[in-house]
This record gives sequence, C-alpha cells and structure tokens, in this order.
Amino acid sequence: MNHDTQKPVSFQQDSFYDTQLLDLQRSKGTPEYEDIPLFGSLPELLSSLWQHLGLDVRFIRTGGTLPDRVEETFSIGISGGKSPGQLVLLPSRDIRKPKLVGQERHRFLTTLAQFLGDAYRWQQTLRQYEEMLAAPLDISSLRRHGESLFQLLKESAKLVNCCAASLYLLDSRQKMLKLRSCWGLPEERLLDPPKPLHGSLADIEAILGQAVIVNEDYLFEMWQVPEDFPMAVCLPVMSHQTVWGTLWLFSERRWDCTEHDLNLMEYITGRLTAELEKSALHRELAKIQKSVV
Repeated sequence: MNHDTQKPVSFQQDSFYDTQLLDLQRSKGTPEYEDIPLFGSLPELLSSLWQHLGLDVRFIRTGGTLPDRVEETFSIGISGGKSPGQLVLLPSRDIRKPKLVGQERHRFLTTLAQFLGDAYRWQQTLRQYEEMLAAPLDISSLRRHGESLFQLLKESAKLVNCCAASLYLLDSRQKMLKLRSCWGLPEERLLDPPKPLHGSLADIEAILGQAVIVNEDYLFEMWQVPEDFPMAVCLPVMSHQTVWGTLWLFSERRWDCTEHDLNLMEYITGRLTAELEKSALHRELAKIQKSVV
C-alpha cells in the first residue's frame, strides 16, 4: 500500500490511547543516536581540518565505538553534566605532513573541544526552554519535561523506522508553528523562527485530522516538508479538546506505509498529546496551589 499523499489518512481520535499498541514492535533497524552529529555543521568542520591542516579528527558520542587506532582523544567537557562525546585524532591517512604538530596541535584541538562544550551547553539550555514553552511549567519541572519530550521523540522515530523527528506547536493565536523539540536533527534548528501556519499545507492537513505521507521528490515543495530526507510524514498532535500542533517524522529511505505503521503512528501522537496535556495540567494545578496560599 503506497500513500504518496494523494489520499491522506484520517486518524480516529478514540484509538490514540489504545494501550494494546504498546506490544507492537518494529523489525526494521534505524541509525544509532551515536551516528548523529553534535551540530549540523560539525562534519564539514572536521572535513576542513583534514583538507587544510592534515588532521584526521572524528567526533564520537559518549558510548560510541572508538576506531581501532587512536593517537589522542579530547573530551567535550560539560560543567556539572554528562559529556556528549569526544574528538578523536587518528593517525594521518597519507604522506602529507600535518601543518599542526606537537603541543600546538594539542592546544588547538583542546580549545576546539572546549568550544564545542560551551556551544553544547547553550544548545541544551535552548532546548530545555523551548520544550518548557511547549506546555509552560514551573521552573522545577523544566528539566524533567524537556527530557521526557526528547525521549518520546527518540522512541517514536525508532519505532517506525525513522531517523529524525520534530515537534511543531501552535502559538496562542494559532497562526504560527514553532519547533519546540527535535531528535536526530541538529539542535540549532530550535533557533529557526516560527513558520506561518498559512501556506504550510502538510501541517494544515494534519491539523484537520489527516496524516500526510510524502515519499516522492516532486511533492516535497508542494507540501512544504521542513527537512531534506527521502521520506517524511506529518501527523496531527491533538486531543478532543485541543489542537497542539504537528509531528514530523523523517526516514532515510522510502517505504510503503502499512496499516501496522498507521497504528504505531496513532500511538505515537497519542503519547505526545498525553505528555503535553499532563504538563499543562501540572501548570494549572501549580497556579491553583499558589492562589490558595
């Protein structure tokens, strides 16, 4: 069954919270999180180090597998937090002599690792506040809520054989969509300005209750797909009372969407909706408690 957006799929709201879907499993593999660059421009930066300085430097996420031969490692340190990974210097791959050697090379790569750590810390702070705005919370709930949304996107993408996910939420006037959380994409995407709902055809279709599946190149511009992947799916994130926004899932390869896939997608959007509404409820309860005191 192939849905190339010519017939969007209608979601039935009552099936959003079907707990039997918890038992559904995927057999297809997905890229490991360790393969995702720390920043979107990092691969190009490391490539430039090789081209212009003769330094073969790789970024390995925490928990990732190190190459067999390593000359030196440089931890991307985070004050008071878990390091996202390290820069790994490999032996030169050709006869060219590196332009940086010894202490000069060590100082340069140490400084680069420190810079990436500072940028990562700002990146994480931005992500936390963007996710707080997804459903305003008291500051003590900020970290827990942000990590919950991020983890949900990660699990959701892997569940349906996708390598990236992004959650767009409507503003209070329901005229703009803002990226509030993402997984598998460079987190500087969170710096992008809101996009108008008007003209965002796939998002409008989803908000009206339809799932839009785009797996043909010539359809990407028409449906305003926000990322460059071979396949994209736009899903409604909504309950009976509230339209929250849209969830985009992206895949590195095209595949036919089956009934099983659609059931999984309904389950995914249901979990996201439940998390957003739970957070909003906590906010209202906090307001009531504050007014009583």
